[in-house]
Amino acid sequence: MLNTLLKFGSHRVDYFDQTGSNPQAFVFYARGGMAVDERYSHEAKHQLYGGLAVIRATLGLENLAAVYIDIDELANLQRPAYQQMKQDLRAGMSTRVFVFDVSALLGEPAAEADLADLAAKVGGLELFSCGEDGSIFARETLMNEALICCFEQVQS
Repeated sequence: MLNTLLKFGSHRVDYFDQTGSNPQAFVFYARGGMAVDERYSHEAKHQLYGGLAVIRATLGLENLAAVYIDIDELANLQRPAYQQMKQDLRAGMSTRVFVFDVSALLGEPAAEADLADLAAKVGGLELFSCGEDGSIFARETLMNEALICCFEQVQS
């Protein structure tokens, strides 16, 4: 998993429970960019390690359906792990998405519109994130056009 963090444009997807039978199941998405002078994506490593710690402490590893990691910019909507996550969510794996930091999915208008489109296609998403102390601070049900409004509330 750590090798993924070493190269811009790399990605990884790991599955744990693909049955879709656990109503508490969620997917975990981490994304970070990488500066030219960096040896690895510090941002993605922080999200991955911090996210896994929060999952273990509060959300439960038994509820983790999949982990998706992209080392890329948010503006690139063709990120491979993000595309796979979208495909898996459309296939019914879950409608619950955990991000350690909302910047993994939010912060670019095109990315937010793409996520809104996904939410509309799957009938809504629940987005989880956490505060600096590791506690879950946002749990929003996101559907259709209301998605971007909810994201603004999550970020504030």
